[in-house]
Amino acid sequence: MPVSLINPFRRNYEPLNRIEISREALSNNYQYLSRLNKNLKIAPVLKSNAYGHGINLTAKILDRISAPFFCVDSLFEAYQLSQIKIKTPILVMGYFDPLSLKTKRLPFSFAVFTKEQLFSIIQNQPQAKIHLFVDTGMHREGIPLAELKDYLTIIGKNNLSLEGLMTHLAQSDKPEDKQTENQLKIFGEARKIVYQMNFFPKWFHLGNSETILRIKHYRNNEIGNLARSGIALYGIDPSKNNDKLKPVLNLKTKISQIKEILPGEGVGYDFTFRAKEKTEIAVLPIGYADGVDRKLSNLGAVKINHKYCPIIGRVSMNITTIDVSGIKNFQVGQEVVVFSDRPEDINSIRNSAKIAKTIPYDLLTRLNPTIKRIII
Repeated sequence: MPVSLINPFRRNYEPLNRIEISREALSNNYQYLSRLNKNLKIAPVLKSNAYGHGINLTAKILDRISAPFFCVDSLFEAYQLSQIKIKTPILVMGYFDPLSLKTKRLPFSFAVFTKEQLFSIIQNQPQAKIHLFVDTGMHREGIPLAELKDYLTIIGKNNLSLEGLMTHLAQSDKPEDKQTENQLKIFGEARKIVYQMNFFPKWFHLGNSETILRIKHYRNNEIGNLARSGIALYGIDPSKNNDKLKPVLNLKTKISQIKEILPGEGVGYDFTFRAKEKTEIAVLPIGYADGVDRKLSNLGAVKINHKYCPIIGRVSMNITTIDVSGIKNFQVGQEVVVFSDRPEDINSIRNSAKIAKTIPYDLLTRLNPTIKRIII
């Protein structure tokens, strides 16, 4: 007799784990960031699966706000957005293999920081708009200032479209730091060179979420006319709590089993937790493969019925165990909030990251892409 498998794409299939994305919070965050400086346009950053939120869902929500363009890291992400017919222009910020442009004409803009990239655009995508990425001192990707004129000369000779000049700050949370001031100075010099060679790109951008939120600490025009917002767009101030930003994401699961353990009995690999008294525990079908950081073992917490339940034992690949002794009225199938969208909660992304001794970016971008995302 053939085995009948559940089709996860059927409408009546209810996933055990799910991520809820708040349309209202995402839209409100964009509007809030846009209001901080009316002369600074905001380009949403959707790289790394929209910081774990789901690139397709996030793009569909933001496609209605008339952003200048979406920022992605790879051609793969750009193709993802084109397949769902996103109308907002797309800037590919990361490295692309020059050979990958040997295809039909692509409707994307490209950040360029190597000659190989530039020549590939000339040969294969001459219609593409270019954002030259200048290395102002962070020493990752980028064109050295001394080579900028060479790139501009090549662009001019081949009648390419220079749409933007960009860079990235190493310490955008420290606008008065000497290194930041030096990067701003170099970017200003790059801007002068561009004008001197009779190029007038539409966009000058080096700002990120920190820059937007600390905009009052920067002098007028030194950061350009556009900023790229990632983490703040998703409701998290990278440096401090900000009640104007609303976290966009909830991660939820369900109780799969309930049991009672006796004093001295252990839980999970290596029995890193042992009960000191009779303890009621619940098993959750979610683990580090799904994005629950292993460093939350015996330290983190989840929420059931608005009450915290400590994570006990090691977080496993697909299983996490919690202590439910302190709550009432729970059962198998009960909803559990793993990561909360309430900033003050112990299990918010920011606070969970602190417990795990990492950063919110790390927790968010490791949320498994296979977890179902839904818009609420």
